[in-house]
Amino acid sequence: MKFISSVMKEMHTVTWPTFNENIHNTTIVVFTGLAFALIFGGADWVFEQGITWLSK
Repeated sequence: MKFISSVMKEMHTVTWPTFNENIHNTTIVVFTGLAFALIFGGADWVFEQGITWLSK
């Protein structure tokens, strides 16, 4: 029980992000993920084309 009470006490001292901060951070994560997907997808396509060209 001491553990649970200390967890509850600690949870009251946490500074929770606001709704707008959550939206902002989520937007950054989504766009960063999309950017990396495009970069790595493009690099994969370039390497695939290069390997295909070399194997002809």
